[in-house]
Amino acid sequence: MGHDVTTLRWLPLSPRNPIKTLRRFLAKYLKGNKDIVYFNYEKQLHYTFREQDRFIDEHLDCTPAAAPLKTGDMASFDAYIVGSDQVWRPMYSPYIPNFYLDFLGDAPAKRIAYAASFGVDVWETDEKTTGIIRPLAQKFDAISVREESGIRLCKQFLGVQAQVMPDPTLLLQADDYLPLCGLQQPKEGGYIAAYILDRSDGKQQFLHRVSAEMGLPVRFVGRMDWVNGADSLESWIEGLAGASYVITDSFHGTVFSLLFGKNFLSLANSSRGVSRFKSLLAVFGLENRLLENSRLETSVTSIPRIDYEAVKARLNALRQEGLSFLRANL
Repeated sequence: MGHDVTTLRWLPLSPRNPIKTLRRFLAKYLKGNKDIVYFNYEKQLHYTFREQDRFIDEHLDCTPAAAPLKTGDMASFDAYIVGSDQVWRPMYSPYIPNFYLDFLGDAPAKRIAYAASFGVDVWETDEKTTGIIRPLAQKFDAISVREESGIRLCKQFLGVQAQVMPDPTLLLQADDYLPLCGLQQPKEGGYIAAYILDRSDGKQQFLHRVSAEMGLPVRFVGRMDWVNGADSLESWIEGLAGASYVITDSFHGTVFSLLFGKNFLSLANSSRGVSRFKSLLAVFGLENRLLENSRLETSVTSIPRIDYEAVKARLNALRQEGLSFLRANL
């Protein structure tokens, strides 16, 4: 659009708390997910972040920003955009006033929220912090959120009007992503791609059953393994783009399945937020692709294949809505 852009690379406040890591392990273990081992979670994060850092260094133009940012820390820009993936959810944004641009003070720059997400349909921010971020939100020139439920949360708790815009990953097309892994177009690789963030016995059994039902092997993509390291982001893209079918409990696993024209199933991931899945799939009339735990006995062959001509038309319309929002507010 003719703008010079820099991305603030917001660095974490501090390393992950080992007490919280132990609590997370116990919570998972006591719930019956005994196949998940979290005692090496720090090492797993090391491999994951190392791979992310490599990708960022190679492909993105970033300015490091040490958290928390304070007034006067940043150079003067004409506009600041905050978004998207759960940036307004406290558990993922340790110093959340930064994500409402508190460090701008009274600077006369434009403030825009693009597809900002709370991740869930309930308000998780405590009363004191709400009192801090409410007036900050009211300084924004334009606010868009990623989920329908975000409109209500913005109005009720922040006192601002918002509109829904598509996740920014949807503003690009498959052709923008595929060259990263050396592909010209998606292909059918004869396997089921499983991108599972929170593994459990129930999901594992479901994958085995679907594999037998479809006569296809399961290939796990996006591995974050403390022994072997993390898969590259390029191999993650290739793994999804080359699959015959995708099963995922990830929002962005769902997004890229749509972009690559894959038949897929999304497994409800309540701890990470289900409302964003429902909001996304409702746009395409694909609510039947979301399986709650009670539906993990569903036969995959009983679910109709996706009409991707209709999906592509809706994707193009969404893309134009998002780009028009940005053009109108920059």
